[in-house]
Amino acid sequence: MKMNRRKYIAGLLAATLLSAGIISGCSTAQEGKTAPVRSTPDEGSRTGTETGGGKRELTVVKEGKPPAEQGIAVQRIHRIEGANIEKWLSDHELEIQVTTLEKQATATEEPQFSYSRFRFDLDTGQRQSIEGRPGASQGEVIKSFPSPDGKYSFIQTWKNKYEAVNAIKNLITGERNELLAIDNYLETGGWLNNDSYILAAGSMEGLGAIWKISVDGTREKIELQDSELEFFTQFAVGNGWIYYTDNNSRLKSFTPTQARPTLLTANVSTLSLSPDSQRIAVTTSRSGGQAEESLLIYDTRGQVQGLQIGKGDLVSYQSWSPDSSKLAFAVYTEDKSGMNGIYIFDTVSGKVSPLGLSYFPVYPLSWSPSGARLGITVDDKEKLVVTHIVDFKQ
Repeated sequence: MKMNRRKYIAGLLAATLLSAGIISGCSTAQEGKTAPVRSTPDEGSRTGTETGGGKRELTVVKEGKPPAEQGIAVQRIHRIEGANIEKWLSDHELEIQVTTLEKQATATEEPQFSYSRFRFDLDTGQRQSIEGRPGASQGEVIKSFPSPDGKYSFIQTWKNKYEAVNAIKNLITGERNELLAIDNYLETGGWLNNDSYILAAGSMEGLGAIWKISVDGTREKIELQDSELEFFTQFAVGNGWIYYTDNNSRLKSFTPTQARPTLLTANVSTLSLSPDSQRIAVTTSRSGGQAEESLLIYDTRGQVQGLQIGKGDLVSYQSWSPDSSKLAFAVYTEDKSGMNGIYIFDTVSGKVSPLGLSYFPVYPLSWSPSGARLGITVDDKEKLVVTHIVDFKQ
């Protein structure tokens, strides 16, 4: 799903950022712990592939050997035109959605688009059409969220944009427990541990119920006593704790047995909990004549870890690698001497490295299952969107 918040800003950036080319080295080292990374492409290979919307092309750009001192080494970049990533199926296979312009906009009518899904193989460039998801009826959308140990999955089948049927599936035995008694308006939730899923079901009126759902299908309502909360805008769950921001953009945490929340920090715009539930990437904002956002890393008790790792007019799309060792994020700063583009934070070395890519994403950044690849989708004047898959040298 595209970012709705500050969408207007991101839209204004697309033409400017893309005009710099697919790959652009960062000539200015950033303050603090940043380490410049340059990617200078050699001539790439190009192969044609067919889609339901006409001929599309996959471009593979082979990278020259980066300097030894760089923190992030880019091996190559794959280009998938007219498509965004829906999900990774393996390290070399993805499910993509291709967007095709069917009718140009007029003075009185908006443009019309069609959408089709494909299974895409990065190694061969081949696409296989996906007619529909198994078990899904016409118009239904199925989303699954595997447990930390991979034994269970919380599954939502959306009948429409407001109603979903929830279930817990045992991925080993195939047994499925339907949770028909739960009214669902949101997909907000996460695994508390290997045995329980927390669902903030939402409501058309007010906060709605918060459920703790066990893998055997049993569930109980969780109480949260917070008069400064109308609905969840930021929400994360992991390692026994539930995190959220209140009406005043303050980050708080609570547990199923602790109804009164604990205040962690203030002025929080976004939060992203690492897959191992040990770190929280937090974007904070301040206004001192000019709005500015900063990205910091907190531990799960609200203690900041080190210095800020990013700052700019807009800091967005924080995405942890599956092993929690790296955090990818995007920064835009109107002042061109500031941070701009895609950056990678390495939790082991503590370094922040610019990826050397001049474009700004319009879809969430997406890691492959092993963390060896990163997907970045940007706007494109001719192809509507283009996805770049960055291969990192291991």
